[in-house]
Order: sequence, then C-alpha cells, then structure tokens
Amino acid sequence: MKIPGLPQLVGELCLLIFFVVCPFSDENKEYFLALQKMIEEMAEKAGGPVVLIAHSMGNMYTLYFLNQQPQAWKDRYIKAFISLGSPWAGVAKTLRVLISGDNNRIPVISPLKIRSQQRSAVSTSWLLPYAHSWTKDQVLVQTPTTNYTVLDYQRLYKDIDFEDGWMMRQDTEPLVADLSPPGVAVHCLYGSGIPTQASFQYTDKFPDVEPTVVMSDGDGTVNLQSATQCGRWVGGQKQPVMLKELDGNEHVDMLLNFTTVAYIKDVLFSP
Repeated sequence: MKIPGLPQLVGELCLLIFFVVCPFSDENKEYFLALQKMIEEMAEKAGGPVVLIAHSMGNMYTLYFLNQQPQAWKDRYIKAFISLGSPWAGVAKTLRVLISGDNNRIPVISPLKIRSQQRSAVSTSWLLPYAHSWTKDQVLVQTPTTNYTVLDYQRLYKDIDFEDGWMMRQDTEPLVADLSPPGVAVHCLYGSGIPTQASFQYTDKFPDVEPTVVMSDGDGTVNLQSATQCGRWVGGQKQPVMLKELDGNEHVDMLLNFTTVAYIKDVLFSP
C-alpha cells in the first residue's frame, strides 16, 4: 500500500540523520559531494524536491552546503530548509567551554579535567559569538584585570594558554560568517524564554576556576540574538523566509515539541 508523501518523509528523515552522523570537514569535500548525490537520488525517487531539516550546529553545515550550490540546482532539488535552534551567530556558552570547561551540570565530572578535550574540538572555536550580532563593546568575559569582547579573541586565547585555538577560529570563522542567504525557502524555528548563558565573570584564579554566569534569553543553549539572525534573510532572497518563536522550548526538547512536529509535517506535505 502506498502512503502519499511517505517516500519524501523518509527521505527527509534520512537527511536529518545524515547531518547528525557525518562530521563537517572542510578538507573532506567528498562528504558534500556524497550529500549532493544523496539529495538528487532522494528527489528522483520521491518525484520532487526534498526538505532539508537540521538542528543546532547542523544548520551551519546546511547553510555552508547550500551556499556552495548553483541556484538552478537548489531550485530543482530543494523544496525548503527547516532550521531548528540554530546558532547562526555562535553561542556565548562556548566561551565558558573554552576557558574553564563545561560539565553540562554533571557533578561527577570536573570541568577542568575535560577542558583540554573540549578545547580540541574545532566546533568550540567555530561557535564563539560573532561580531555581526554581538556589539563590540559588550563584555562577554570579565576578570579582575581584563574585559573581553568579540574583538578580543586572539588575546583571550593567549591569556588562557591555548593559542592553537586562535588558528582554529581563523580557519572556521569565514565559513558562514557573512550569513549569505541560502537561496531556498527557509523555516526558522527557535526556542525562547529559557535562561541562557550570556557572559562570565571570573575571579583572579582565571582561567582555572568556575565563573559566575550572567544569563539572558534563549533556549538554554543558543542565545536569542543568535537564533534570530535568520531574520536578516527576509527580503534578501526571492524565496520566503519564515520565523517561528517557540516560547518556553529548550534547545533539545524542541525536537519533540508537538508544535515543532506539526510544523514540520505541514511543510513536508504542503504543495
């Protein structure tokens, strides 16, 4: 028995899984070629363009991928891009991860003991807050002697004795820093109303101490000012861009939210 729309739905779920299990690597262009081929094959099997669904950092991967494709290819193979909880402009909590480690509130794990591993992840430096969304005079990290803003990352890396991180930042920052429109219909869903780490105050034991955390609005992980940057595409491309705020929705829990699931279904089965 054929279920209308099922091949397309299965295809899109597979695309979601693909973004989760396949790590981004600027050196591994075969990954993006394989992704392009898979999209084309799914579109052919489904008899129409597919919907890309991404969550969190997967949206950065997806935007990078779409920015590399010719418009004619996107017009043929992509129906829409559903973005869930994207850190378009980075997230403030990565600063804490970088400086003193973050055990994600797991008490048996010492943040300092996992700090070196967390620093080694290139994605940590990639997702530091971006200057196009954080003001240049906004203090993100404060110590008794120094204030750090988005313009002070090189000095910060030096002060925490992790200068390799500055090279990681320089390598990754240009990938999607200009937030060029993806050239496809966008549905940007984001959580709000959850206290989210925004800035950090350290004692003179910096960087080997837990900070006092100042909170702001967001989904508990992604700051609201980052999640809403997809709004800059409204009017910046011919394809529609829709933003939907999910008040009270946490970064991961939003994936199981009834409103989120219903919204995705509406997009999947729309003409």
